[in-house]
Amino acid sequence: MGVLWVSLALAFFALLFRLVSPSEIRALLDLHLLSLFLVLILAVECLKRSGLVEAVVGKVLSRVRSERTLAAAAILTTGAVSAMVTNDVALLLVVPFTLAFEKVAPEFDPLRVVVLEIQAANLLGCLTPTGNPQNLLLFSRGGFTTAGFFSAQLPWVAGMAVATLAVVPILVPRRPLPAPPKTERPVEPRLATAGLFLLSLQLLAISQAIPRLAPLVAAIPAAALLGRGLLKTDFTLLGVFSALFVGVEGLRRSALFETLDPVALLGATPAGFVLAGALLSQAVSNVPAAILLAPEAARAGGGLLFTALLYGVNAGGCGTPISSLANLIGADLYLRGRAHRTPFWRVFLAVSSALLAVALALSIALL
Repeated sequence: MGVLWVSLALAFFALLFRLVSPSEIRALLDLHLLSLFLVLILAVECLKRSGLVEAVVGKVLSRVRSERTLAAAAILTTGAVSAMVTNDVALLLVVPFTLAFEKVAPEFDPLRVVVLEIQAANLLGCLTPTGNPQNLLLFSRGGFTTAGFFSAQLPWVAGMAVATLAVVPILVPRRPLPAPPKTERPVEPRLATAGLFLLSLQLLAISQAIPRLAPLVAAIPAAALLGRGLLKTDFTLLGVFSALFVGVEGLRRSALFETLDPVALLGATPAGFVLAGALLSQAVSNVPAAILLAPEAARAGGGLLFTALLYGVNAGGCGTPISSLANLIGADLYLRGRAHRTPFWRVFLAVSSALLAVALALSIALL
């Protein structure tokens, strides 16, 4: 909710200082992209309430019997779930299973495993257009084909998966773990089917294989299937993006951006866009960075520059705590109820900064 208020404040100041006029709001709102987010939110809500993803995560992680194996399995599971239901939701599903091991192994501190799960959510979940919000935005605006997007992302994600897994033996001990407590719940097949069906339609629509309104039409019965659960669905993402479309445009027109324009400072080259996306993400988070720099990439020629920006903002999810909303969600899940926060942030910053450096080097090498 804090992200929504920050986004609304940015939009308010853009209007207050007349950087954006009220008559421009309708043109700035990308209704097609907002409809894609609406379908994604409903698909994810169906899957969450069905218990399908939770059941799969539970079965995978309950089979591990050492801290190091848990870390490796958690990285791959978090990446796979993030690619399907977005990185934020993946952490809400995976981290609680990791924390459950504390109940049966008091000597186990899940800190390092949770830090690696956060990195995996940012670096592996971005494989698909729906893996995180900035991917969907850049896929929509960058003129990617489905094949082109996956051919760009697959080697990048594979490289970062290897890098993240390589941290496991350095960070996590090889201590044995007992099985976590069972928390099985029955899977609701209708909601599971509806969620998977909506995600499939979403991918087909953004690939232009079916009419782009098809997922929106299919979302109507899915919303009805949620029943009262629809009232509890978190539609914050729609408000955040609506406000950011206005607020970020105001920021782009401001004197501050003209002075500190990262593309002007770093160059309108693929390497320049990688660095601009990653560095700007450290200050404003990777979603606003993608919105801010996408028009710059289009003006500079598009094509490879959108791939560079995609690499930059996905790499930029690592680094500072605010560089990605997933960082704050994962941290909150671990730190909730704990008195000491410094050890978590010390490990997080060390691992996240190291993986940011690797991601930047890999991005430039691939381009």
